[in-house]
Amino acid sequence: MVYFLRPRRGTPERTTPDLIMIIRCVCTVVHRAEQRSVILAGHDMHLLKRVAICSVGELFGGVERHILGLLGGLHGHGIEVLLILFHDGELATQARSHGFEPIILSNNNRDLWATSQALAGILRQRQAQIVHAHGYKAMVFCALARRWHTFALVKTEHGLLEPMPGKPLLVLRERFYHLLDTAATRMTAATVCYVTEELRAHCEPHHSSLRITVIPNGVADMDRTQFERPPELREDWFNLIIVGRLATVKGHHVAIEALTTLTVPSNVHLHIIGVGPREAALRQLCERCSVTERVHFLGFRRNVYDYIAHCDTLLMPSLHEGLPYTLLEAMALGTPIIASRIGGLAEVLSDNDTGILITPGDSAALAKAIVTLRSNPELRQRLRQNAQRLQRAKYSVGVMTDLYCAVYRDSLITLRGCQSN
Repeated sequence: MVYFLRPRRGTPERTTPDLIMIIRCVCTVVHRAEQRSVILAGHDMHLLKRVAICSVGELFGGVERHILGLLGGLHGHGIEVLLILFHDGELATQARSHGFEPIILSNNNRDLWATSQALAGILRQRQAQIVHAHGYKAMVFCALARRWHTFALVKTEHGLLEPMPGKPLLVLRERFYHLLDTAATRMTAATVCYVTEELRAHCEPHHSSLRITVIPNGVADMDRTQFERPPELREDWFNLIIVGRLATVKGHHVAIEALTTLTVPSNVHLHIIGVGPREAALRQLCERCSVTERVHFLGFRRNVYDYIAHCDTLLMPSLHEGLPYTLLEAMALGTPIIASRIGGLAEVLSDNDTGILITPGDSAALAKAIVTLRSNPELRQRLRQNAQRLQRAKYSVGVMTDLYCAVYRDSLITLRGCQSN
């Protein structure tokens, strides 16, 4: 496990003899620490029997799919997982279907103090010494809970704040939450994990002196033959899909505009899976572009893998993106992908090798990529095979779980070292 540590500023210069003495001392300390770590590593991995995962659980998206994957991965390692949520929503429902009964706390922010005490009581009773937090609310409650119970805290940063043009109050609220999140992270000396290198580079100034690392998301191997073809995906159409909430940042409007290009044949259809605040505006855009009959709003679907497995191409024309699970799931299922050259999409995909990358917001480029894939089945086959191999090698749930277990182990070693001093 590689951590990045930022040096403190303003360190005074030393003379050469002083530096030699310091280096010798540091080498001695490091050597002793390494010997102790070797002894503790095996011992603490044996003691790593229980991990608590804390998140809001109100919505269902990439964060929630990450948590579900981690639940299964940790269970496969023989580690008991406590799932602690503030909403009994879709994540809780799906966790139960996988055999995990979540603990639901109050979601009322006015109960902050009492809920934090309740959280500490649960962690103490279940003897949880590692807590993995997702989201600012979970971080704040966990930071307060440490007043009553000592535990090591690990946090995953899943993405950047999304732009909200024309919504100054929402922008102020999100910035306030970000400040709370940063304060809680620094106050607890949490280990911070980022899902992409871009995210690490952006957030690193806020996490100076903390232990930080990059752990990409991962998904389980998937067999497309196990999923049924949805009736909406007609055999005589070239079926495109977009999966995700209907928000400007996801670029649905770019895909709709691409369909209006004269080079895109009329049998190319777009299926939009998800719900969100932009649905009415997107429907109006379809009417203005005269593509209403070729764009299908399917809403929320639990059988989303059926659509990903059997569509001809997955579109991800996002204007900003972290490392979305839809991308990795499409790779696992062998579905060709057209994506924006941005964020985690560009970190994972190589143009014309594992996917086709386009400039964000460029509907003409998207149209050209659609036409290229439609007319070239050999290219589609090469992209799906290369992407599937890459996913299994670098972005599997097994690789992700192993990396998090290493972080938990190191955090547990640090916690026990602090308790013994």
